[in-house]
Amino acid sequence: MLDKKIAQKIADEVMNTLGYNINVMNKNAIIIGSGLPERLGTFHETAMFAIRHSVTCEVTEEEAKKLQGVKPGINMPIVDKAGDVIGVVGITGDPDEVRNIGKLVKMTAELIIEQQETMNRFYTHRNDKEIFLNTLISEQRTISEEEITDWGERIGYNMESNRVAVILSFTADYQNSEESMLENILNQIKQSDSHLKNDISSVMSGGFILVFKCLKKTEPWEIEKTIKRYLDDSINSEDVKNMQCFVGSYYLGIEGYVKSYADAYGMYRSGVYKRDQHVYFSHQHYFWRLYNQLDKETYALAVEPYIKKIQKYFGKGTDEAMLTMRKIIEHHFHFDLVAGDLFIHKNTVIFRKKKMEECLGFPIKCGSDDNLLFMIILNHYEKLKKIKDQPIR
Repeated sequence: MLDKKIAQKIADEVMNTLGYNINVMNKNAIIIGSGLPERLGTFHETAMFAIRHSVTCEVTEEEAKKLQGVKPGINMPIVDKAGDVIGVVGITGDPDEVRNIGKLVKMTAELIIEQQETMNRFYTHRNDKEIFLNTLISEQRTISEEEITDWGERIGYNMESNRVAVILSFTADYQNSEESMLENILNQIKQSDSHLKNDISSVMSGGFILVFKCLKKTEPWEIEKTIKRYLDDSINSEDVKNMQCFVGSYYLGIEGYVKSYADAYGMYRSGVYKRDQHVYFSHQHYFWRLYNQLDKETYALAVEPYIKKIQKYFGKGTDEAMLTMRKIIEHHFHFDLVAGDLFIHKNTVIFRKKKMEECLGFPIKCGSDDNLLFMIILNHYEKLKKIKDQPIR
């Protein structure tokens, strides 16, 4: 496809290399790319002839005076991979002077278009895969399991394969990195022999990498072997130092993807992990499962009253206080790390924690049994806030 953006790119790149003015016309002979902005949007009569007859047209100074929107030069049809003429590229100048570089200009234009189409196909596939992956893990789907299966097959995945969700989170040096850093790590993972073509993977907007890893055997201990071998082969030693991995259990069918992802994400958000441990398997950690299995009445009568109490106690500072508590748990009560993460003073962290304990009426300590109750309160608060903050569609 030849659009204005690609046309101008052709004009700019060829002009910068050869020094001649370049015009690029679409299939209607309208100039959509040029070194002369005043020519954009004008009709080029010779280009129309070149398009209709699929021939190169040379125009002298005298001939140009008799034609509409034409200057001396050479105009060559741009042909796509299917052999169709999709536009024209023209070089302004004496035909005798620019004739020898005409083939180079035409070849460069067609190469730029082909490269752009390749990139478009790549991003279309990637975007389609990201949408598919988000649909796969959504608890509120608008399409059937059969439609999801067909969709996955079209993308190239065997949806009958056994898979588990693997969340890769990178802390320390990677904690505040851009998405491109995670993309680089994912590309590194994909180059490993252990990453199969049938493994579904993507960088997620939440700031982590999600992989649905294929399994030959689905027993818990076999899952552990597969994932540990996968990580050893695909993650380099430096990245491992900053990585924590959360692996969901295996479940049957399309619905199993939602459950396995909920396992992995539940651990990731629960704060059960330690800094000196890199891999967590859901069958070894059950807090997230307890949280997910509490009924609505328990939330309404036992958990949400605590949330209302916190909101009344902290007022407009509730989000700030709860974020501080989340960071305290994530950093395993290392207040200096929390302070650095939130760009506040260490004493402010300690003060907010004490105020939270005063509000709740019980201590929040590393390893304390009371933390289970607080983690349920915190997780439910974050879940309600996420629902509230979602835009209305």
